Amino acid sequence: MEKFSITLNGYDPEEVNSFIDDVISRMEKLVVENQRLSVKIKRIQATKNNEAALEEKLNKAIMAVQETSDRMKELARTESAMIIEEARRNADAIIHEALLNAEKTEFEANRLKKNIAVYKNKIENILKSQLELNEEIDKIDFD
Repeated sequence: MEKFSITLNGYDPEEVNSFIDDVISRMEKLVVENQRLSVKIKRIQATKNNEAALEEKLNKAIMAVQETSDRMKELARTESAMIIEEARRNADAIIHEALLNAEKTEFEANRLKKNIAVYKNKIENILKSQLELNEEIDKIDFD
């Protein structure tokens, strides 16, 4: 605290005025510094708010990407299950068709074996009858 010299009518006016000028000068500097710091605080708060907004946007984007990724994974699982099921159906149809073809081929092979046996018997019978006919011709005396 400042102490002033005492004069005839109170304190020394020059000392008081000097003190007041000093206080005014300090107050003006404090006001200017306070304004500068207020501007700086506002800038920092604005930056912080922008960063918070950006962080919120990033979090929303990350969540959207995660949701999209989850949906894509689920769609891929569903599609792969459908492809596998279709492949199984196709495999079953191919196996069924192959079995039918095998049965048909086996039936056809058996039928051909029977036909060959029948034709073979007919040829044998024809040959036997031809041999018998040949033998009877040999027995006939052409004298």
